[in-house]
Amino acid sequence: MVRIYVFATVLFMTGCAALTNSPMVINQLKIRSAGFTGCAVDANAITNVTGNADGSGTWNATCQNKVYLCSQGSSNAPSYSCAVAVN
Repeated sequence: MVRIYVFATVLFMTGCAALTNSPMVINQLKIRSAGFTGCAVDANAITNVTGNADGSGTWNATCQNKVYLCSQGSSNAPSYSCAVAVN
């Protein structure tokens, strides 16, 4: 768990597009999203990854033709959530 927290903090603090689209980052976001989408980890497609200097960020997880907007709180309060995006 600590490894994921540190990894996520680095991810969202950098805000670097190359880093946010790396296979390791995408895999971690798939893992985080799976609990909210109800889909297996590999069934989630991750897009629109953004990060902020405070450690917070957002991404979209798509599964079974549903798009979820997911977010992470700042590095001081690392909570995660996803909800179905309204089309």
